[in-house]
Amino acid sequence: MFSTIDWILIGTYIAFAFGAGVLLSSKAGESLSSYFVADRKLPWWWLGTSMVATTFAADTPLVITGVVANDGVSGNWLWWSWALGYMAMTVFFASIWRRVEVLTDIEIVEIRYSGTGAAILRASKAFFLSILINSIILGWVFKAMSKITRPFLDWKILLGADSFSALESIWPGFLVFDDLNNTLTVLVLFSVVVFYSSMGGIQGVILTDLFQFALGIGGAVVFAVYAVGYVGGLDGLYTKLEAIYPGKADGILSVWPSFGEGQGQLPLTIFLIFIGVQWWIQYYSDGSGYLAQRLHTAKTPADAELGSLWFNVANFILRTWPWVLTALVCLVVFPLDKADLLVSEGTSVQVDREMAYPILMKVILPSGILGLVFVSLMAAFMSTADTHINWGASYLVNDLYLRFFKPSANNKQMVLASRIAVLLMAGISVLVATQMGSIQSAWKFFLAVASGLGLPQILRWIWWRTNAWTELAGMSTALVLSLLLYPAFPEVRSEYLLFWTALGSVFSSILVTYLTPPSPDSTLQSFVKRTKPFGFWGKWGGADARREFYSRCGVWALASVSLYSGLFGTGAILMEDLTSSTIYLSLSAFTGWLAFRFWKRRLGNGSTRKE
Repeated sequence: MFSTIDWILIGTYIAFAFGAGVLLSSKAGESLSSYFVADRKLPWWWLGTSMVATTFAADTPLVITGVVANDGVSGNWLWWSWALGYMAMTVFFASIWRRVEVLTDIEIVEIRYSGTGAAILRASKAFFLSILINSIILGWVFKAMSKITRPFLDWKILLGADSFSALESIWPGFLVFDDLNNTLTVLVLFSVVVFYSSMGGIQGVILTDLFQFALGIGGAVVFAVYAVGYVGGLDGLYTKLEAIYPGKADGILSVWPSFGEGQGQLPLTIFLIFIGVQWWIQYYSDGSGYLAQRLHTAKTPADAELGSLWFNVANFILRTWPWVLTALVCLVVFPLDKADLLVSEGTSVQVDREMAYPILMKVILPSGILGLVFVSLMAAFMSTADTHINWGASYLVNDLYLRFFKPSANNKQMVLASRIAVLLMAGISVLVATQMGSIQSAWKFFLAVASGLGLPQILRWIWWRTNAWTELAGMSTALVLSLLLYPAFPEVRSEYLLFWTALGSVFSSILVTYLTPPSPDSTLQSFVKRTKPFGFWGKWGGADARREFYSRCGVWALASVSLYSGLFGTGAILMEDLTSSTIYLSLSAFTGWLAFRFWKRRLGNGSTRKE
């Protein structure tokens, strides 16, 4: 249980979140633009930090703890591979998202395409992303928070045993996260999120994101420092890893996987799927979704690019290593071969390695520090939850309600509809979360379900021939294949199922593209004039569009190498490997400098096309 100082820290943060919603409620209520895109006035550092805070969810340290236990540090390629996609968003799409000036990323559908297909696609994506995809994401975030709070809060004590038993007797069975104790905790926190996100709109969300980012990073670092100190510092950590896992410690610590089929090894084919497929099949492959919502808030296209770049650096280089170090300490404190280690309520760490993270908090952190770290995870939970609620509500209002049901609604009606949509998204997400099992399994199934969106969304920006049916075919094929393959082959690694799902959706998308007509010339001409895309645009873009595409490909490759080298160089410092850290950090600086020079030259020459 928490001490008095811990409760003060928790209460202070909850009061701050409430205050942010109340403070910004009048400003958010001025218009739909204020509510969902903050009147497009935010600087790069603000929107970029908000993007990091949103992806800094409460589930992430738990998943990383489980990944390191199963596959060592190199198991993080599961999400490190996403850096390629995030960097592509920075180099190729961030500035275009700001230039197009839409309220939601789905709105671009009826600018890029036309006719019945575009209308069907807009409605389908609005429902698919807001109800299905968004609810799955929020579901695993709720699941993670229920695991984090389990060791700390006991509502039987807070409410009294009789009151708790009475409540338990009438509580609906379908609305439970593992047990009633966890459910009450998560619902209380979620009620705060729903209040300030519905009142303050995206401005309230982003304002709280700044504090949540600082709390999240600070809490992760503080916990890592205490955790490493608990096992005797870095030297003690690595010595004990070698003693507990003789002959395996180097493999556990390596950022590069040991290829094979044995314990702690990663099949080469899985690694190739990570770096060759997984990053471009994401539903946000072109920066769509909540990332685009942040890019829409930028003051200028340049702010959108810089904010996206800052997001990449903070997301991978800053966030990774405090969590990884703590996960390694968990391997020492809770060894893999100790099957009798219990977490609480009869739950074994061996059964659920993700629980090692919150249990280690309870074991080693003193009063005050425990409250601070708990608040940091609570802030991470709230940051992700508020973003996805606001983002999902923007689809329900802008792309369904206004587009198909009441296009003549005034500002007051639109903002009211937005707040109702926030409540609706919250209710649906809670119901989905109660049915969810492993967070890591949910992650992987989610990737497959959404994999049909990735390639078509990239192609629509760089290839004139893409049409609305391209996206519809990819989306529907991935959904059907996921629902068929995952239940039919439960013993097959999810990465292989993801590969076949993605391959099927790509084949379907390309086939349907050539079997259906392209968008009309007038639509393509208007889109090119408005967004100034690059790639293969035939008579609408010419050679200049192709040259700029190739130029950006070079910048993307250099920037990606720089990002990964910075990630591994930072890790090598913490692994006390001076030689590797020097090589990685030098490579990071050199490739980063080259990418900047090429980028500056492009901007300096006007890119031969006016931005």
